[in-house]
Amino acid sequence: MKRLISRLWGWLKKLSVRAKVLLAVLLATLSGFLIWAVFFWFAFQTYFIDDKVDEAGPVFDSGAAADTPLAEPDATTPTATEPAAPQPTAGDSGAPDSGATTTASEPATAAPTTAAGPMPGDELSEELVAEMDEAMEELGMPEEQPVTETMPDMPQVRVEASGEFIRRSHPTQGQVDVLGDGTGQRFLRFEDFRTDNGPDLNVYLSAAPPDAPAGQFDDDFVDLGDLKGNVGSQNYEIPRDLDLDVYSTVVIWCVRFSVIFGAADLVAS
Repeated sequence: MKRLISRLWGWLKKLSVRAKVLLAVLLATLSGFLIWAVFFWFAFQTYFIDDKVDEAGPVFDSGAAADTPLAEPDATTPTATEPAAPQPTAGDSGAPDSGATTTASEPATAAPTTAAGPMPGDELSEELVAEMDEAMEELGMPEEQPVTETMPDMPQVRVEASGEFIRRSHPTQGQVDVLGDGTGQRFLRFEDFRTDNGPDLNVYLSAAPPDAPAGQFDDDFVDLGDLKGNVGSQNYEIPRDLDLDVYSTVVIWCVRFSVIFGAADLVAS
């Protein structure tokens, strides 16, 4: 080893100044290229750093949301059809008489009002009231016109298909669901998802089955965009006209090196 170093040193000493400068530039260029390739092209550092994401359920254009259940009525609040029972007083026949009397220092509690009284300027003259009554008689309008409408049907989010990720070139796990609200809009939803990190990871819907050779996944596919994170829940909108009977495999695909990290087979619910 020492003899090799001595020979190289002797060879360098014999070079001209111009040759030494060119050699230094060449070595600096080569070193810069190697650093760029390691950290930017191959991006080895990404394999050791997790990109965590925690997205809430998708919100559809219709207003339906996967994370928003319908509100339940409060059973403790009296409604118009279930009035609160009146409290008995000392003078009622159904209440025991304790013999106590109400004094000025213990005033009776006034019943709470349910609506504010008329504000200044809201008073109606007798002439105007008479004119309004006359107009209602001419139109044949009843004093009360009850109406009962049912709640309008709101879009509901449901699971249209689902699958489990399996490992291909890298450990990958988690649940994937296709969420729809009946309007044609759909989302892929990842739950409990985890895979290795890497450069240029994208989410594909591929026509190849999950156990196909790696080279087939980018033959016939739809790109849903960059993987938002290698750990955590996330959503991806599916094109409305896409046939999931054909593109039924969810793929975590490394675009730069044509490597499949993991895949999931979507099965209709």
